[in-house]
Amino acid sequence: MKKVIYGLMGFALLLTSCETMEKRDEMGSVLTADQLKITIIQPTPGSNTIIFNNETEGAIIYYDWGTGTLTSRQEYDTIYIPFASTVTLKYTAFCQGGTVTGSKSFTIAANDDAYFDTDPAWKGLTGGGAGQTWVYALDIPGGIIAGNGPEDCQAPAWWTMDASPGNSWIRFHDEITFDLLGAANVTYKAESGAISKGFFKVIDPAVFGGVSYSGIQTLNGVTFPWPTPSDGKYHITKLTTDLLSLHEYKQYNIAMYKRKGYVYP
Repeated sequence: MKKVIYGLMGFALLLTSCETMEKRDEMGSVLTADQLKITIIQPTPGSNTIIFNNETEGAIIYYDWGTGTLTSRQEYDTIYIPFASTVTLKYTAFCQGGTVTGSKSFTIAANDDAYFDTDPAWKGLTGGGAGQTWVYALDIPGGIIAGNGPEDCQAPAWWTMDASPGNSWIRFHDEITFDLLGAANVTYKAESGAISKGFFKVIDPAVFGGVSYSGIQTLNGVTFPWPTPSDGKYHITKLTTDLLSLHEYKQYNIAMYKRKGYVYP
């Protein structure tokens, strides 16, 4: 099965194994940097498919993608990266009596546009990939911006909330931005100006009454202003250039968002 990377944290997680450094008996003699045999192969220059090949004997290799060092004993693996980016792989070889470090860089020439056509959420949330910011639809006719209702509803149908002061706990003036610039990025900006960054991915759709609704998951602790599920999972019942109806994944809570700058007629 193809391993797809959505952000740098994904690299580190894919390269993690259950082995530990304590297997000293498997380590060989001290190596030099020139003796590390780690290659990065792209079938064509700039391709989205990356083949990692580690032929270094007598060493445990730690890979670092900028998110911390995590161990990998894999000798050969194929990774698919749909994003245009330049990535630097840093690594440390632990061998008997010492360590050796090095790095290699490779470039992904372009986003794989066909990949992002597989689900409308990819381009719909990100303004085609270049980036789009979503805010509460505070000027929506009727004033209802959140609440709950059937899992497939496009607006709150049961319990409802407007932008009155008593509902300010859902953070009326915070905003969230999605883009596909080098990774599946999500950036949260609080009213205070505080910034939080993470990644997102498309997950299995939510299906109700035979109709499929795009599913997404925000990662690294970043969520929409509301709902705020602990796993960051949502499904989308309405997504246009300007409007977003967002449910907690396969649940009843729903919030009404709009593209920042859009004004209801």
